[in-house]
Amino acid sequence: MSPKPLSLFSPGSKVRVVSFCGGCRLRGRMCSLGIFPGVELEVKRDCPLQVQVKDSTLILGKGAGDKILGIPIED
Repeated sequence: MSPKPLSLFSPGSKVRVVSFCGGCRLRGRMCSLGIFPGVELEVKRDCPLQVQVKDSTLILGKGAGDKILGIPIED
């Protein structure tokens, strides 16, 4: 399955982050928030993009959501 941007996943989707399509500033910021390749998260809301990573709920801008690529996790 090919990765797609987080912003295209519907609420309730569980996603494994695969990579970033952004520069070092985006990668650094996301890693500091706990979002990095291999991490699993759940999309809670799509507008604004709200994700749950472990015990934290984060709201990401559309630009960040477009640049974080993930694949769905099969239950």
